[in-house]
Amino acid sequence: MNGYLSILLHTHMPYVRKNGTWPVGEDWLYQVISESYLPILDALMALSSEEIKNCLALTFTPVLCEQLADEYIKDGFKRYLETMIRHTEQDIEDFKYLGDEKRVEIARQWRNDYEAKLHRYLSLDRDILKEFKDLKENGVIEILASATTHAFLPGLPSLESVERQIETGISSHIRHFSSPPEGFWIPECAWRKDLGELLEKYDIRYVPIDPSAIPGLPTAFPHRLKGTRLHVIARSETAHRNVWEEKFGYPSDPNYLDTTKYYLNSGNYYWKVTGYEIPIENKMIYEPQAAKIRAFEHAEHFMNSVISELITCSGKDAVEPGILLASFDTELFGHGWHEGVLWLETLLRSISGSTTVELTVPSAYLEKHPSTSQTTLRIPTSWGDNHDYSTWLGNETDWMWDAIGKAEKQFVEMRNRYGKSSNSTTKRAIEQMERELMILESSDWQYMVAKRKAREYAIERFNSHYERFKAIAGAICEGVLETFEEKLQHLEELDKLSI
Repeated sequence: MNGYLSILLHTHMPYVRKNGTWPVGEDWLYQVISESYLPILDALMALSSEEIKNCLALTFTPVLCEQLADEYIKDGFKRYLETMIRHTEQDIEDFKYLGDEKRVEIARQWRNDYEAKLHRYLSLDRDILKEFKDLKENGVIEILASATTHAFLPGLPSLESVERQIETGISSHIRHFSSPPEGFWIPECAWRKDLGELLEKYDIRYVPIDPSAIPGLPTAFPHRLKGTRLHVIARSETAHRNVWEEKFGYPSDPNYLDTTKYYLNSGNYYWKVTGYEIPIENKMIYEPQAAKIRAFEHAEHFMNSVISELITCSGKDAVEPGILLASFDTELFGHGWHEGVLWLETLLRSISGSTTVELTVPSAYLEKHPSTSQTTLRIPTSWGDNHDYSTWLGNETDWMWDAIGKAEKQFVEMRNRYGKSSNSTTKRAIEQMERELMILESSDWQYMVAKRKAREYAIERFNSHYERFKAIAGAICEGVLETFEEKLQHLEELDKLSI
């Protein structure tokens, strides 16, 4: 055997509940549940029925878990599927009228898919997290914890704010998955120098890192962080490029479904990628069978690439078999790359029967092959542009960090002054200030601004949470909480985050 493959999917969405609908807002979350989370769950359950164990590691950020478990979101997702069924029925009639039989057939497939997902969701009693928890308990997957609102930790103004994100994140993980995590996903793989001791304090066994954190060291083996018991495991850059590279990664294949061009009536996709930089008006009609074939071929290519990389990185003189950690955003599979779930399931099933590579999850690998080598981590490091902090810390986002610093300072002062108040309304107000602060700290807002992806939405969201934070602080300081009660109740329902 040449070594092990561990695929790690990072599962995260920002807090969108009751904060906008379309095109960015709740509808975004519903699309991801429909196109990524449910299909991946079904793929894993199929693999579980074949007795395939330790086949996938996933993170679930607390801010996402809170939304998936929320009754309002559950009701909304059901309505979303029902709405998409109706819209797709209209697509069928539109294409019939146009005599477009190819798109009639694709629309029928969309309708059947939405109907099946609605039936599936209701059969699960609308509890997706429970199903993933059961898969974890049955040894099919491993689930890592993460920071509560996916804050960019190197940017936070104090170690206390970093620990608050970690501590409440781990508490949320235990609440939803019933056991402490062994692994912890650092948002954006962005390390800061004081994280090692902090994570060890909470009994975290390992963290995935970007390979830029350990220049010159082999990435196919874990290392211990110097002075701690914490293992660090570097993700594979080659695996990442095969899947994620914009021009040449698998999702850019001309045969795959194009997820940038949609039919206006429904938002459904009916065209294929066709080619890189092909104008949107020249996209050709999607052919599902050709796309399936390419997914199988790309799964085979990835498997061969894994074997080659393990042989190269491990070397002939390696005493222990290496581990290739391939990490991606969960939402790429299905939502960003329609055929990605088929690719993933095909890959996992193929490798489960391989004699050259064995599937594993990080904790299972470390149980057999704990590291004795020690290292320090280079900073800055992240899995973002240039492998540094520039995506999140830059001229376009300086004003955000200034606001976060001011809010953090004010929160600490007010918590120290009013946190032990016997007045229940004051306690609730302080707790809601903390919720607004933690949502304010989400790395999503800086990313969306820097990358100019729904930039206006990100700015509006950031500013709104800061204004809510300041409004609560003002009501406390001015002693007018009694008249602020209705507003406080509204904010508690609007930004309903367990901390």
